[in-house]
Amino acid sequence: MDRDAPHRNLVRDQTAKFSQPANSSQQTLAMMMPLTTTAFEKTLSDLVHARFPVLQVVTYEEDRALKVIVDVLSRMQHEVYVWSSTRGVVGADFQDDKRGKGLRESLTDFRAALDFCEHSVKTSKSHKAFVFLDPHPHLGPRPTDAVNRRRLRELAMNIRTRGYRATCILLSPSTDLPLELEKEVTLIDFPLPDRETITRYVEAFMERVGTSKRVTIDAHPSLVASLVDACIGLTMAEIENCLAKALVDDMTLDRSDIHFILDEKRQIIRKAGILEYIDTKDLTIQDVGGLEVLKKWLSIRRLGFTQQARDYGVSTPRGVLLTGIPGCGKSLSAKCVAGCWRMPLVKLDMGKVFSSLVGSSEENIRFALATCEAIAPCVLWIDEIEKGVAHSSGHAVGDSGVSLRVFGTLLTWMQEKKAGVFIFATSNDISALPSEFLRKGRFDEIFFVDLPDDAEREAILRIHLSKHNRNPNDYDVAKLVELSGERGFGPGISLTGAEIEAWIADAMIESYFRRVAKKDAKIDLDMGDLQAVLKRLVPIAKLRSDQFARMREWAEAHAVNASHREGAEDEHDRSGVRRLDL
Repeated sequence: MDRDAPHRNLVRDQTAKFSQPANSSQQTLAMMMPLTTTAFEKTLSDLVHARFPVLQVVTYEEDRALKVIVDVLSRMQHEVYVWSSTRGVVGADFQDDKRGKGLRESLTDFRAALDFCEHSVKTSKSHKAFVFLDPHPHLGPRPTDAVNRRRLRELAMNIRTRGYRATCILLSPSTDLPLELEKEVTLIDFPLPDRETITRYVEAFMERVGTSKRVTIDAHPSLVASLVDACIGLTMAEIENCLAKALVDDMTLDRSDIHFILDEKRQIIRKAGILEYIDTKDLTIQDVGGLEVLKKWLSIRRLGFTQQARDYGVSTPRGVLLTGIPGCGKSLSAKCVAGCWRMPLVKLDMGKVFSSLVGSSEENIRFALATCEAIAPCVLWIDEIEKGVAHSSGHAVGDSGVSLRVFGTLLTWMQEKKAGVFIFATSNDISALPSEFLRKGRFDEIFFVDLPDDAEREAILRIHLSKHNRNPNDYDVAKLVELSGERGFGPGISLTGAEIEAWIADAMIESYFRRVAKKDAKIDLDMGDLQAVLKRLVPIAKLRSDQFARMREWAEAHAVNASHREGAEDEHDRSGVRRLDL
């Protein structure tokens, strides 16, 4: 007995009901904004013309992507049908009740929908396209999904080998594909709204709500430009939510409302999981003591993010790599730069990227990088980057090449990224980084951060005394500078910035203990407290002097010194070291 006969008959009957071309929608999609021709549309058109059997469009913006897909295919005179697990197979406009009747229940099954696709194209001379919404749960690892995976693979092979005039498009935010389908499916990323699209929407939103007497709108072009800049990287739904929230908060839309958009970007970061949002609103570049060469370089690079710089032809800054002595301001510099530039600072945890789940590491790094592009312009801080990329240098065993693929994804993105993501990478062990990571094009510059000199230690001391509500002028700062350097610890040895911070904090505790023990409110931090704590300190430079010497030797040939050093000849060469291109 043929148990599949009723199923085949049902599909054949339903196929007949869909014999007429799908009409383009004018009602359901009327609310969507018209999109200009994009690289995505060109790619989609080319792949369909080339008879690629199965495409997967990756996006969270299902409604906007579906409209673009339908528009492109309709211009190509294709009949377009859309499947979902709730509605079954319907015409692209979702409105034709006659054709949809009886199908939504019977073809909500994924396999039945695939059978419908094949039966409908076997005898048809017209081109057809089938869009599947969120199909990934039906292609999962469960034994019951094996039939679906096999059926889709057979359909792809039949389209390719039997001349079927059809294309299957999987529309989903997930890039996960079962192994047997990886070579059958072509991935396409659907782009987020571009600047022109966002500008049109913001202007239309202002015009629409501005007709109300209860609403105050600042429609100055500079504000529109600022809002558009802040919205870059958000989906259209997120942009709508941000503007609506900003408006109903105080019934005004002005420059102060930009923080609503930034809050939305913080939500995106939190959802990413492997990224951490770092609050930098109270930090400025002046919170970094010393490192004047680096700070000047960063102040110049900041200009590269402006529209005027783009119009002039300046390339968007790529990033910087800081290597050198631990505790000398590398991480603090990342925080302060983001605060000074008024950009979100996100920290990438390379440990979380290398998840224990097979295949998830590649997905993690792609998702993290895509998230950074979504909230651009931003600063991406990769702290101690050598701990992550060292996996690719042979230090990781038994990961089946996952580390190499993750490393390759990161390198490719660094070289080709277009979004305004400024990479701020720090490293304590530059020798652990592969040479291809350091070559030109990955970073705009590589800086070496050495132990702070006398002037820098004075600046750091003043900063941390001030942070503890103490006036630096009440102390013999010059003496403290001497004692924290070679005079106190020997040739080539001095405290790092982190050690100075800990020194001041410990001295504050010492003075407070004296104050409590003697019950004397007049006791305050004095030079005695500072000197007593200093005598107990053992600088890291003393413990690891040989390692630091090797680091300096490497930096003399490959990096720019982040601080002013004796021997710099002019304002164009203040590094004090020789610089080679790798």
